[in-house]
Amino acid sequence: MLRFKMHAKQSGFTLIELLFTIALLAVIAGIGLPNLQEFVRNSRMSASANDIISDFNFARSEAVKRRVPITLCKSQNGTACDANSAAGPFSRWVIFVDDADPALVEAEDGNGTIDADEVILRDRELPESITVTTDNGEIRATFMPTGFPRIETANVDLFVLCDVRGNVASAGGDSAARAIAVLPTGRPSVFRSQATVTSFGGC
Repeated sequence: MLRFKMHAKQSGFTLIELLFTIALLAVIAGIGLPNLQEFVRNSRMSASANDIISDFNFARSEAVKRRVPITLCKSQNGTACDANSAAGPFSRWVIFVDDADPALVEAEDGNGTIDADEVILRDRELPESITVTTDNGEIRATFMPTGFPRIETANVDLFVLCDVRGNVASAGGDSAARAIAVLPTGRPSVFRSQATVTSFGGC
């Protein structure tokens, strides 16, 4: 019995098998990790663009539903709209009822000031890896009860969303960046063409 145990076959990996396995894993990781990173970046970019699109649509629909001006503006503290000269990208914003006096229709309605107005959505924030630039440095958009942007207000019309890749071809030949235009009707649309992103200011 003792002799049988001494001559029992030992199981395990040889050094060559172990090195081959490690090399195979390195090759798979080298191929898979960049694709996974690209997938994560594309997902983050799409989610950020969708957040902006959905919030503009939400602000517009709330203006029509409530029959009052609704403003979406850049806000670092969530309690006041930032001035155009305020530092920082368009990465945080609030949506609020922009009605100076609900009992009256006044010139101050839709002025972009959070007075005693109701904040509908606060502290929406994009990932730090996404940078957003807007046309002419504007930082807010006000929708009137008609659903159209307020003409007297210099509204945000164009957005460009970029990450570390810039305006380069990504999956399907589209740009890794996103361009968003708020049409004169107030309806936002997203574009992925490299030429469109460039025409909107590029990355």
